[in-house]
Amino acid sequence: MAIFSEIYADIGDAQDLTKDLSSFSAHMTQMIRLLETTNPSDSSLPGRSASDARALVLLDEPVTSTDPNEGAALAEALLVRLADLGLKVIATTHYNSLKALAQTTPGFQNASVEFDVTRLAPTYRLLMGLPGGSSAIDIAGRLGMDERILDHALSLLGREDRKLEQMLSELQTKQRMLTEDQIRAADLKAEAEKAAREAAGIRDQLESTERERRKDVRKKLTDELLRARAQVQEVVDQLRGERTLIKAREAKQRLAEIEQETRTQFVPQEEQVALEQLAVGDRVEIVSLGASGILLEPPRGKKRVRVRVGEAEMSVSASLLIGRTGQPDERKGGISQGWPSPGLPGVSIVGGGSDPPEILDLRGRTAEEALQETIAMLDRAALAGAPSIRIIHGHGTGRLKAVLRDYLKESPYVAHFRPGDRAEGGDGVTIAELR
Repeated sequence: MAIFSEIYADIGDAQDLTKDLSSFSAHMTQMIRLLETTNPSDSSLPGRSASDARALVLLDEPVTSTDPNEGAALAEALLVRLADLGLKVIATTHYNSLKALAQTTPGFQNASVEFDVTRLAPTYRLLMGLPGGSSAIDIAGRLGMDERILDHALSLLGREDRKLEQMLSELQTKQRMLTEDQIRAADLKAEAEKAAREAAGIRDQLESTERERRKDVRKKLTDELLRARAQVQEVVDQLRGERTLIKAREAKQRLAEIEQETRTQFVPQEEQVALEQLAVGDRVEIVSLGASGILLEPPRGKKRVRVRVGEAEMSVSASLLIGRTGQPDERKGGISQGWPSPGLPGVSIVGGGSDPPEILDLRGRTAEEALQETIAMLDRAALAGAPSIRIIHGHGTGRLKAVLRDYLKESPYVAHFRPGDRAEGGDGVTIAELR
């Protein structure tokens, strides 16, 4: 509250027959001495002295033992005077008019200590801003007072007083319920915040684990691609050394096997379906194309089967098919995902479709993404026997173009490359002629 240099108190009953003091007179004498002490210069004017600016006054039932109406009026005037003097005052009272004063007058505040009438015991809970009720008749009844006396007392009690006592009792009950709700709400809030922190920790842990998993998968796939490219380069080198038709056929067959092995590595085992279990309408992947299609005839006992890829129908070697679970992915069903060329071993176009695409559009890609797509395109183009590819990279800052052309200089698939002419797209396009 504060540090008080002086404390004044009027507590208890100081009546003294030898001094001709009744209870009321004793209290009044104390109050007069208090006012003279705290305002010695002029007790009739509001103000305060420097010495009592930090004084505390404790009053237990001010102005009692007299007519209640006069006592309440005198007590109110006394409290207002002490407030004007700037004193800190704590007063206990049963006067309803003083409770109303604290509710309506600045500088005053009600407070009450809760009392459980049912158990006839205090709860030791301080209720700020809420006046307390006397509950005298209820307490008397709990203590065993005759019911007839209680009923008579209630009949004599003024209707306004009964309403006020009932209102104060209800306010105390509501205040107690509100306090309990606030405690429960605080507990629930603390639990919710704890759960939110735990959930955030779990989420961060899962995200970290997922990042590590993706990094591991990406490294594995990169290693597999590098291994496959090394094998392809070895076959190409052997073919250059012995340029015979037999060696060319063997090289093509070996390249197809390498591609099949590599793509099989990229398809999760739980998504693969054995060929003998496939039926018409099932989803398959043509490993040499990297394209998904729909099976048009059962592959059991057949070397070649018909497969629909996008709008085209193909005759595909059964050895190049991998059965896939799930529904067909239309985005991967088009011919643009592969390189369906008549020169590709095991695949021939039966009908429909359009000319094989020879264009790789890399605009909007990062340098790393563009390089990966270019490498994959060159792999497919070499297997398909395509003479050249057109890479669209745009102008931008020039970094993407520089990265791609640096790679094309070292690629074993590329014989030479050049910028596109005006009709082909100018320097925003690179034309790579393949070996």
